Amino acid sequence: MRRGEVAQVHPGNDLVWDANGWSLVVHGKGMKQRILPVPDDLASALQSVDDGFLFPSPTGGHLSAHWVGTLVSRALADGTTMHQLRHLCATEIHNETHDVRLVQTLLGHASLATTQRYLAVDESRMRDALVRRAKEWYAD
Repeated sequence: MRRGEVAQVHPGNDLVWDANGWSLVVHGKGMKQRILPVPDDLASALQSVDDGFLFPSPTGGHLSAHWVGTLVSRALADGTTMHQLRHLCATEIHNETHDVRLVQTLLGHASLATTQRYLAVDESRMRDALVRRAKEWYAD
């Protein structure tokens, strides 16, 4: 999820039970909403949050996207950003499923081209594919 989407999470309103289990209503860019599946253990943790936003502001409402991103970066040992985690998640899910449309939907991208920019190319897999193919060419 984008840091702005995380900032807006209100478990009391956004965590829902549907036919497939727990899901989270994500308030995305351009006032677009999407539904993300949530594992049971995360749903349980979200349910334990006091009524209100997951990241409440001391002045009411929720923290800013920038501040949520700062808090997460501070919590991670090497200063990784939420956006880097988003890229990593996209790449790992794509590597597992080989379904770029699934990743596009999870990320909430309007454009498939945007999603493709998120997916890292594994240099070792690329090398292995070319080496295997070259062996087939030489065998012919």
